[in-house]
Amino acid sequence: MWLLLLSVSPLLALRCPSENPAPLQFHLVRQCQRAATADALALESTGTLEECMALTRELRGLALNFAPGGPGRRTNRFDPQPRELASSRRQKDARNRLSVFEQPAEYFNCHVLACPQNTSFAGMTNDSRFDYYSLYGRPTALHNISCVAQVGLFVFYTQPANYLNASTSCSNASEFSGSLAHVASEARTYALAQWLLNYNRQRVGEHPEPGILLAYVGLQFNVSKSLQPLDYRNAQQESLLCFLYRAWHKGHPRVGGSQANASCVALTPNGTWQTLSCEHELPFICEIFTPPRANTNTQLDTGANAADACY
Repeated sequence: MWLLLLSVSPLLALRCPSENPAPLQFHLVRQCQRAATADALALESTGTLEECMALTRELRGLALNFAPGGPGRRTNRFDPQPRELASSRRQKDARNRLSVFEQPAEYFNCHVLACPQNTSFAGMTNDSRFDYYSLYGRPTALHNISCVAQVGLFVFYTQPANYLNASTSCSNASEFSGSLAHVASEARTYALAQWLLNYNRQRVGEHPEPGILLAYVGLQFNVSKSLQPLDYRNAQQESLLCFLYRAWHKGHPRVGGSQANASCVALTPNGTWQTLSCEHELPFICEIFTPPRANTNTQLDTGANAADACY
């Protein structure tokens, strides 16, 4: 009897993101309303909602406006009806002076948006031709949510906590489903560090104590799960070895004997990562998850700012 010994690469045992993840699901949030398009990633005319969603995924948009067309949806019932012909002519003349991109609802039925609406739906316009969709469904009640365009929604907590308590605060929050922020990309690290930098700048002259120098993010070395010294893992246990991006501060990560006492990772305002003891109490950054596909039909919002009469 022969025994065949196989040499298995450590990478095969890593938990990496799926190469073919399920397409991100956009949820219908408001009917007969559209979000502002001042910072739209694209304005297009597509044949179907699915084509508009596919375009939004391609451009990494987080929300969209779509006008389905068809009976009852070709004109905006919320347009004010002028009482006099002169008023109608003035309105028409004003529209003629605007460019196509200054009135996108008149020319494009698919608006790809970099960020979703939050809390109050500020910037929404009643327009019976359009419906509004978001990756995040109905907004949470939190007012300290920050959107990183084309990346996601994050919540910054300035009250310090150790790593375990910070992680628990993110995963057990009643207002949202989330975890400590994933930072293994240049866009994520740069944008979140910029928020810390701006926060510190706003405090200059107002508070004598220093601002945020470090904030916990979702990277940790766990000796019981990590396969090698640089196998730091995010909140979903995906290894940093699965990603190409690194932003280690000079002298970090600490490895060898010192790693046991410096196995958690914090972000600096300069956009670098530092390793330190998980018992340090620091501010922290949570990332909000998108709702699961099972909740697709439960995200329609009919709150106080919804359109009064859709059809």
